Amino acid sequence: MTRSISSIFKTTDRNRILVICAVFERGVLNQEEQEQAREQLEALDAGTSQHWHGTRLHSHEDGSSNGHVHGSKIQFMPLEDVQEKEDDDHPHPPSVTASRRDAVRYIEYLIENYQEADLKSPEERILTVFVRPDSELMTNRWIDTATHALLGISSSSGAGGSGSKLNGKTSNAISFASSSTDTISQGETKSLNLEMKPVKSHASASAMGLTQGQSYPSPILDGSVTVMALDTYQSLQLSDEQLDSHFASDVEMSFNLWMCADGLDIVTSLRSKTTLGLLQHKDKAGMSPVSVARLAYTWMGGKYKDKGEVKAMIGGEVLHRLERSGVTVEHLEKARKLGDIPNDSKLESCRSFDWFAKEVNVIMGKEMDIVLAKKNALEKENHGDLQEIMPKTSKKGENGVVSRGGHLAPEYEVKVKDHAGEDKKEQREHEAEGEKEEEEEDKVPGQILPSKPLRDINQQIISTAKMVDLAYVDVTDGYREDPHRGAMDENGNFGYVHDEKALRKNPPPFHYTDEQIQCENNDGNKKMLTQKVVVDIPAHEAAERNAETSGKPRAKIFCLVYTIDKFHDRLPAIRETWGPKCDGFMVASTKTDRELGTVNIPHEGIEEYDNIWQKVRSMWSYIYDHYYEEYDWFHIGGDDLYLIVENLRLYLESEEIQLAANGGKFLPNGNETKQLPLFLGRRFKEQGNEKRIFNSGGSGYTMNKAALKSLVVDAFPTCMPHLHTFAEDVMVAQCFRNKLGVYPFDTKDESGGERYMPFTPKHHLNYRIPSDVKKDWYANYSIDIKEGFDHCSSQSVAFHYIKGDLMKRMHAILYGFCI
Repeated sequence: MTRSISSIFKTTDRNRILVICAVFERGVLNQEEQEQAREQLEALDAGTSQHWHGTRLHSHEDGSSNGHVHGSKIQFMPLEDVQEKEDDDHPHPPSVTASRRDAVRYIEYLIENYQEADLKSPEERILTVFVRPDSELMTNRWIDTATHALLGISSSSGAGGSGSKLNGKTSNAISFASSSTDTISQGETKSLNLEMKPVKSHASASAMGLTQGQSYPSPILDGSVTVMALDTYQSLQLSDEQLDSHFASDVEMSFNLWMCADGLDIVTSLRSKTTLGLLQHKDKAGMSPVSVARLAYTWMGGKYKDKGEVKAMIGGEVLHRLERSGVTVEHLEKARKLGDIPNDSKLESCRSFDWFAKEVNVIMGKEMDIVLAKKNALEKENHGDLQEIMPKTSKKGENGVVSRGGHLAPEYEVKVKDHAGEDKKEQREHEAEGEKEEEEEDKVPGQILPSKPLRDINQQIISTAKMVDLAYVDVTDGYREDPHRGAMDENGNFGYVHDEKALRKNPPPFHYTDEQIQCENNDGNKKMLTQKVVVDIPAHEAAERNAETSGKPRAKIFCLVYTIDKFHDRLPAIRETWGPKCDGFMVASTKTDRELGTVNIPHEGIEEYDNIWQKVRSMWSYIYDHYYEEYDWFHIGGDDLYLIVENLRLYLESEEIQLAANGGKFLPNGNETKQLPLFLGRRFKEQGNEKRIFNSGGSGYTMNKAALKSLVVDAFPTCMPHLHTFAEDVMVAQCFRNKLGVYPFDTKDESGGERYMPFTPKHHLNYRIPSDVKKDWYANYSIDIKEGFDHCSSQSVAFHYIKGDLMKRMHAILYGFCI
């Protein structure tokens, strides 16, 4: 431990250390050894090792003070001494968890005294650092980096021992990158298997790319050096003081951080070194059967395994594997080893363990998939074809995306850990089982696994929809009745079919004046479109090249705009900007004009805003009747819509959307004849009602082939076929929901930014959420929106209320006409 504490002084400004708690577990040292350890620590406290004062590194090895005297920083804490001060009747076991708890209690005591003496303000937050006794800090002046990694800000280096000023809010932790050598394997993480043993894993390329490899998520703490804000540790939901090893305590802390907080990252620039032999392998890389059972009972639903509850599947399997090793739960219960287990009711507001296994610790999730597949095969063999039962997420908070700038990256490339001695046989068995499963999967033709699963919320959204046969079904009935009567030409004759490719083949030039585009005006529109929202031209061009070389065409998009003839003067701006980027383009109006691309589509009732529902029914029916087979996606919006088509196409081609459209489990291989309906747009809660979510018509909404066919063929005939109303977007969503079980897909990006924007860029930049959301319709209708630049995704696809010169100005800013 003296080496660990020396490394803290050598890498940390002493003025910024509040206290170093040297906690010795019961039984580690006898009385004589305790006295020797106390003397060694007192010498370190006096400055005999190298230490920092601001920017000055020195030591007092000769016993001199070098002109200054140190205040005490080390608190020697044998666990027995701590126990004598306890008032409760239950002695604390000799555990790492109890040691950490007692150290934190002493820190809280110091903080209270410092604040009473006005040496620390209540606003200042403390970083808590847990250093394993076999580990040394290797990175000088690490506090600023750690603070930035936790909060995204730089820390304050004010004088005094009260710690950095951490005024932000954080609920995550970071781990130093550690090794027993001078070499760090970048991207290496630690996962947990169903035997509750550590397994080496590796962060995915996409996870590494989020921060250019500066930090990346790890399912389980490495345990060497862990840093978090003190109040994050204080808010951890469960703490089992009977866990018997460093590893077991680190696993429990990892569960707390991932399921009840914001997770944990490894920061590559922060390094620590471990010394082999100071701790037994089983202490830092294993746990006893008692700890395995206690964690399974508390976190994995293991205590429900005999009640047949779905949430107990993983816990039951963990206990089953424990019993196969010769240790039964009944034996542990009789030995009173499973008493006083923490109450798992505290986890009601946390994400489930099923979520953790599927989204974060995916090696365990994949092992569980193998178990379930084998059980299914056995059930089918014994009882016929039974539907697979999979755990469903339901707890409050499971659907929330961890808001850490996209640091939660659930995909990991698995590498099995090279265990020492007794673990090698089990490792080989595990590898063989995985290879066998891969061979079984290879026997199923055409199944392509995604790099990561859908987010929980979208997995739930698509779970109620049914796959749709993509074959075209004629429902025109001779074009005799609405909404299938078709379109009229310029002379009022039915049977007109618009050339939807004309605009793309012959796009007009982009005409603009300096007065129209106002390049020098640095208003909110320009700020949002230059500092946040971008047209992803590099990705677009790469996709174009890939389509040329691979022969696989890109997603074809049909864009539909609706208007009336008195607003035809708004259309030239669309035709000169984003309209030609669509593969197919049409304007549904009250007058057919081939030059403008407008088409007169009659509908039931009169032409008025309060009857737009009937207009939209006829528009979608016309699109389905004439263009369905040639296009992959269909987007609709008003004449004040601005669409960033490159971003929309990239989003529709993304793995997330392709996975969802193929049912959510495998990626499509290009030979599919069925598809899941997807309904994309900006999700709103009608009147704040979460049960009536719809896609706002302002920025438009997008649907795939399956959704268009289902809407026109299956829903329209019986879904309010004669209702006259203006709320077409609400009505479309109601038909999808009530008739088809299709709900609006969550189109936020990984950072929670919206892609479909119902207002101008400036409006979204300046909008602030009021304290009473019910008094503001936008706040009341919106779902988990952010403010300022964070409101919009950098890959936004649509904006609303873009009229007149603003459309040309946006186009000029986005596509480089303003230099």
